[in-house]
Amino acid sequence: MKKQYTVSKDANMLAPDWLAARINYRTIKFLYDILDGAETLKGVRIGEEIAKIGDTISFDGKRLSVGRR
Repeated sequence: MKKQYTVSKDANMLAPDWLAARINYRTIKFLYDILDGAETLKGVRIGEEIAKIGDTISFDGKRLSVGRR
């Protein structure tokens, strides 16, 4: 069964369990940008690909992939 998640501004707090369980800070990592002292989420790095806000992350049971808007 294929699961999908659309990256939002609050993805670091609202990530689904199947994505949060795979975060190991090497393969899957949250990318932040600092603007005027405030830290904002810029995207999610999965391997060599970056899913920006609004992109879709898909999980087919074995692999994660990024779908563009």
